[in-house]
Amino acid sequence: MFGMRRHSTGIPQNSRLSWMLLPTNKTGKGDSKSSSISSNDTTDMLTKAGYIHQSSAGIFTLMPMAQRVVDKIERIVDEEMGRVGGQKLAMPTLLTQNSWLKTGRWESTGEELFSLTDRRGSTMILGPTHEEEVTELVRSTVTSHRRYPLRLYQTTRKFRDETRPRAGLLRGREFIMKDMYSFDVTKEKAIETFWTLEAAYRKFFDRIGVPYVVADADSGNIGGTLSKEFHFVNGCGEDTLLECTNCGYTANEERAQGVPTSKQPLADVYCVMIQNAAKETLSARAVVVPKDHKPSMLKISKEIPTGPKQSLVLASIGSGINGAGEALDAAAKWQGSLRNPLLLDGSAALVDSCLRDPGAQTQCATHGAELQHRGLDGTASWGDWHVAQSGDACSRCRSGVLQAQRSIEVGHIFYLGDKYSRAMELSVLYENKQTSVQMGCYGIGISRILQAVAECCQTGKRGLRWPLSIAPYAAAVLPLVGADRVPEVYALLSEIGVGGYRPFSDNIAVDDRDHLRPGFRLNDVELLGFPVTVVLGKRFSTAEEVEVQLRIPHLRLATVESVDGIRVSGDDHDCRAYVKLDKLSAFLTAVLQSLADSLAAPVPK
Repeated sequence: MFGMRRHSTGIPQNSRLSWMLLPTNKTGKGDSKSSSISSNDTTDMLTKAGYIHQSSAGIFTLMPMAQRVVDKIERIVDEEMGRVGGQKLAMPTLLTQNSWLKTGRWESTGEELFSLTDRRGSTMILGPTHEEEVTELVRSTVTSHRRYPLRLYQTTRKFRDETRPRAGLLRGREFIMKDMYSFDVTKEKAIETFWTLEAAYRKFFDRIGVPYVVADADSGNIGGTLSKEFHFVNGCGEDTLLECTNCGYTANEERAQGVPTSKQPLADVYCVMIQNAAKETLSARAVVVPKDHKPSMLKISKEIPTGPKQSLVLASIGSGINGAGEALDAAAKWQGSLRNPLLLDGSAALVDSCLRDPGAQTQCATHGAELQHRGLDGTASWGDWHVAQSGDACSRCRSGVLQAQRSIEVGHIFYLGDKYSRAMELSVLYENKQTSVQMGCYGIGISRILQAVAECCQTGKRGLRWPLSIAPYAAAVLPLVGADRVPEVYALLSEIGVGGYRPFSDNIAVDDRDHLRPGFRLNDVELLGFPVTVVLGKRFSTAEEVEVQLRIPHLRLATVESVDGIRVSGDDHDCRAYVKLDKLSAFLTAVLQSLADSLAAPVPK
């Protein structure tokens, strides 16, 4: 009656699916409010496979299978952060308001903050990030420059009151994140730390086993002047990256710098206004950009800062104007038409630099000459004010063309400088001078990686696929017959390895649910996405042949096919082979060898 669940030996209890909370089903309930069909499909897939369960909008329970994935991601994090001197700690989730008021982020973060009032009337925050908290910690405990550098990190749940939670774990209201904070006594050492952590992040993502790109990025509300993002390229992503076809320059669309290639010297003119919460205009300023390119509100906001409860609003003045000079004339006429002259900023109009750059691949450079001829050069504040787009020339090498691709952000690192240390009076006496400590912060979206990997590695509606490094179980044994031989197969798999790395050791699931139909169990192992599944079927009874199902992203079939003439068949989702039990070790060793590049370092069980 109880089959293997009672009688098998040598198999850990937590490896048996009969003991696991695993509510797989064929009609999963995903995030129906997702704006991305692909992300919604993956959320449905994770739900149907029993990895996640939606508790409420943007909030999910990680089921045992998903928790195993998260545990493995976190172990890779701990190993790579340990290699660069990271010290793990655990800061509180419930934070006070005081530090956020000091840094100004209480106002700038706005309604995304989850806040509450305790019984004493104090305002508290559910932490979305911990820059203020860790700065105060170091300020109150470190008094000598000899204690630096410091690299402190944690992995914890964070909270953000999203207006519209969507795409499952990719944009939820509660999420798991690793955040490290670095402290150095000089800017030079802090930037050296930044590049050390950038290299550590590359090693981390190399071990995850999913192709990624590193892009220049904006620091946003966190602050700082140097920032890099790590992305998985995928069509369902919310971010757009622009990459040069020649030099490899890559940047987030909001930060990218491109040179328009239009041969017509035309410009578009806009007005950017500062408005308060009541939508009243407080000041206005003209912006001139190349035709068919939108002004970048992100770049403009660096030049025109706003106060609390203020925002920048854009309005078009004229389009397709022949020359920057005439564009400024149009802006001047518009300014003259304002009934309230106090609205005028009084500062120079923002004119895009590509309109006068003699090295650009565009005749827009003639605008600069026009301006000088009209004596208007003093009225222009030159800068990169437009949003780069696919097809623009690369601003770095001037030879390549920028190409766009959608992506999912999974990591972000920042050099913060003294933004937080100055605001919170964290300083140190160094070389006879009291100076603010230089900081950096480094984030990895742990729960985002779980869904992003599922998104990038699945090939349709047949099931998930996981890289060996983070799969909940690296292998599964499915005995449709021969249940008494399962301990033997389990022991054989446990010993397989390459170069001392044994990925299956204590990392094997056994489907001992013999009360279920064979077809249901076969569908389940495909849905769950184990990299290797060994099926004991009819051929095992007659010829001791097992069916090996491989669902490993980026597997090179040619290497596997060379093992004693074993024929492998399949498609882009999985491949299968019938292998004699005494050849199974050699066959799977060849599989591991073909993936050796992605198995540079072991992941503990």
